[in-house]
Amino acid sequence: MDTFLPREMYLIIGIAIFCLIVFLLFFSDHSIEKKKINESQKKISNELGKDSSINLNLAITYSEMNQIDKAKEFLEKIKIDELEDKEKDAYYLIASKFN
Repeated sequence: MDTFLPREMYLIIGIAIFCLIVFLLFFSDHSIEKKKINESQKKISNELGKDSSINLNLAITYSEMNQIDKAKEFLEKIKIDELEDKEKDAYYLIASKFN
């Protein structure tokens, strides 16, 4: 009988700690993790380049594989204003092949 009270106290303390951990897991602020995810996505998109450059590269690749329809789709997505001079030359070269 002497050990019943300490065992009960240990059980109550254990349940309280478990509830605290569950509470912290479900109700903690995950905004820091979301910020890290957004930053990593920005880094990936910066590494790949601008959307127009990516679409130009895909259009070139599809034209080399003789998949004209897909290459035309990517050429239509390109904003010529965002391209650099070399990329503009490549764009006009590919576009002239399809006309």
